[in-house]
Amino acid sequence: MNLEASYRAAKDVMRKNASSFYAAFEKIERAKFLDIAAVYAFCRYADDLADTESQSKAMRLQLLNLLEEDVKSLYNGSSQSENYEKYAWWTAFENAIRIRKIPLEALLGQIDGQRSDVNFKIIENKDDLIIYCKKVAGTVGLMLAPMLRGDKADERYELICEDLGVAMQITNILRDVGEDLKNRNRIYIPQTFMKKYDVTREELENLSTSQPAGKSLHSFFQPNFKVEDKFVHLWEDMALLSEYYYDEFYKHLYMFNSDALFPVTAAAVFYQAILDEVRKNNYNCFTKRCYTSTKRKSELLKIVVSRVEDVKRKNFNCNEE
Repeated sequence: MNLEASYRAAKDVMRKNASSFYAAFEKIERAKFLDIAAVYAFCRYADDLADTESQSKAMRLQLLNLLEEDVKSLYNGSSQSENYEKYAWWTAFENAIRIRKIPLEALLGQIDGQRSDVNFKIIENKDDLIIYCKKVAGTVGLMLAPMLRGDKADERYELICEDLGVAMQITNILRDVGEDLKNRNRIYIPQTFMKKYDVTREELENLSTSQPAGKSLHSFFQPNFKVEDKFVHLWEDMALLSEYYYDEFYKHLYMFNSDALFPVTAAAVFYQAILDEVRKNNYNCFTKRCYTSTKRKSELLKIVVSRVEDVKRKNFNCNEE
């Protein structure tokens, strides 16, 4: 497949699976956007490999190992295998790696994070949680970093990109407690948090199975859904951790290129707002997937614009000195 067609395929993957992400980043320089789409297609593929329940655990691990070997081949000069010729986005991904010098460590970290899901182990404490989040989401920030870097980026820049990924992944976990448990038999809440607030797996399972038969997680909502205060306190403790990483990201917006400043800020503000949606819905992260609606995003644009203008104003004043 020629390069142009491959980039179109990558764009289609992102448009289909991450419409808000697509809409935000579509506004930046076209060449950068295309490479972001190619990276997204890779991440989507790796994630799908780990979560494809129709395949055995052994097969999913084998496919992830194969993906790792082919990614490594792009960096060591060896000839690429034919394993990915059937994936239309691969040529664009290969080109993005070459042009943007995307770090191999980030790609391998992403694959290792997906292995962590296949070989899921109970997350014992906050440190384990952050390690996991850095693998599956922080690495995405590291992959995108070369396309978003501004002139004022310093040695902390990559860590800031990683921080946004961590913040978003914790948000994901807090949004999808029921879905992760019911569909994947996984609890990403650290055991130390559950013990601290005396929340048991059985209680989470009961909440996750409280929807009527035949109702999908995405279509059903119970207006009178109620969780105990102890779960609310646990949830808010983890939300505080997520918001810490968002705050670290916001403090360093000046490091991003001018064309990337609005989309990365919007992505962060819109995603962080999911936490408030869960709160509005009585902390129902069990029978309903909460999301930031289009109407709410329109309201949040004021916050996005304010943050962006503040960064630009400070940068302008610095340049005048």
